[in-house]
Order: sequence, then structure tokens, then C-alpha cells
Amino acid sequence: MKFPIPFFLIVLSLTGCASVDITVSTQVGGDKDRAAIHQLMADWERAFNAHDVKAVAATYAQQAESLDQSGMKLVKGREAIQRQVQTRIDENPNVKTKQTELEVRFLSPTLAIQTGYWDDDGLETEFDKKRPNGAWTAVVKKINGKWLYLIERFWPEQQPE
Repeated sequence: MKFPIPFFLIVLSLTGCASVDITVSTQVGGDKDRAAIHQLMADWERAFNAHDVKAVAATYAQQAESLDQSGMKLVKGREAIQRQVQTRIDENPNVKTKQTELEVRFLSPTLAIQTGYWDDDGLETEFDKKRPNGAWTAVVKKINGKWLYLIERFWPEQQPE
């Protein structure tokens, strides 16, 4: 899977590497870590579907960053992400999501890239109805023994007009 160059620049700056060797993903990240990252996604989905924005926010690192719904503005910090999720749920009170993990690739024992798809239902705003599904990529980091979302980016699937 190809990622935009700016995303890899972020990853590289976090890891301090000049290049990322794909073989590292087979050398680190055992089954326990892989299962914990998968559980992080399941916890996020469960919290979102319950409209529990505090539990959604708890899946992010304190210094996490995400894109806003337009995909144009960077949202920084767990509290800002919580407000963003609350706004989305307020605008779409019947929204539910299904998250599908595609891959987890370890960059180090405490840093991994997780990719997947989302499919939302119950959308009410015209903006959200135009982007009910798509792909996402997240950098997850193990902080104090717990995997948390550090950076996330998403790309809506183009919908027919």
C-alpha cells in the first residue's frame, strides 16, 4: 500500500530514521502487540458507536493529531480530537461505524502503522453523506505499556454524483 510522502516524513521524523526497512515489521511486534493494536481499533469502534466521546478520546495519545472532517485542518491534542468527535456525533446523532483493519506494520517495538477501512451508517449531514466510507492510516505508539493513536489520516472513497 502506498502512503503519501508527507505521511512518511511524519513517520520518519518520529522514528528518527532516514529510511524505513520493511523487514523491521517481521523483526518486532509480536502477537501480543498486534492483538493489542487490533483491540485498540475495536475499542475505538465500540466507543464511537456508543457515542462515548471520552472513551474515544482515551484511545489517543495526549499529543495525538488528526484531520478535521474536511480533511484540510490539523486537529492537535486529545481534547481537541474529543471535541471534533463530539461535533460529528452531534451533527449525526444516529451515526454508527464499522472499522476493518487491513494491516499492522511495526517500525519499532513501540511504533507501528495500522491501516484499514471505515464504513459509516446513519449519516445526516449532506457533507457526511458524501463520504460514508474510505481508507485510513494511523501511527500507533506504545506509551507506558499501552498502545494509543498518535497520528491518523483518512481518505474518503469518491462517491458517484
